[in-house]
Amino acid sequence: MNQSKINMNRLLIIVLAMLLPFMKGYCLNQGDIVFQTSKSAQSKYIALATGSIYTHCGVIVKVKGKDYVLEASKKVQLTPLDKWIAKGQFGHYKVRKCNKRNFKVNTKKYLNKPYDTQFKWDNAKMYCSELVYKVYQDNGITLCKLRKVKDYHIFFLKKYIKKRGISLEQLVVAPSDLL
Repeated sequence: MNQSKINMNRLLIIVLAMLLPFMKGYCLNQGDIVFQTSKSAQSKYIALATGSIYTHCGVIVKVKGKDYVLEASKKVQLTPLDKWIAKGQFGHYKVRKCNKRNFKVNTKKYLNKPYDTQFKWDNAKMYCSELVYKVYQDNGITLCKLRKVKDYHIFFLKKYIKKRGISLEQLVVAPSDLL
């Protein structure tokens, strides 16, 4: 096989892999984690601190056979998947599949909690990756180790962090930690 045919086959494989999520038969399951690049004002700071393009996440919840994303945005809410995708940069998103059967999401426990701008590890308010982490904890799954704020790349963000009243010692989880 000559080099141009090999390159064409490689290109075809890449294109098919990119189209896979849109092909019939591909479905999301309850508990799958979805990631996107948020258009929010704080997204650029999260990207700087984590070194990741993924700055927002949520968990898939099935409601009457339709896909919704349980997310912490302005508050914890259920957003139809298509609307959630449209809220992200360029309509791009990434999925981390849930391997647990019968994954339970207690939406009532979290719905309408306000967004936590200080990223505190309590249940009074929630931020996106904390919500996902705790939904998995409810199912007996620890997704990752929590990290201190100071463990991220925050050199240029210290003024922003101080202004928000965030302690460098507090434990947090970022969307990129859940990938």
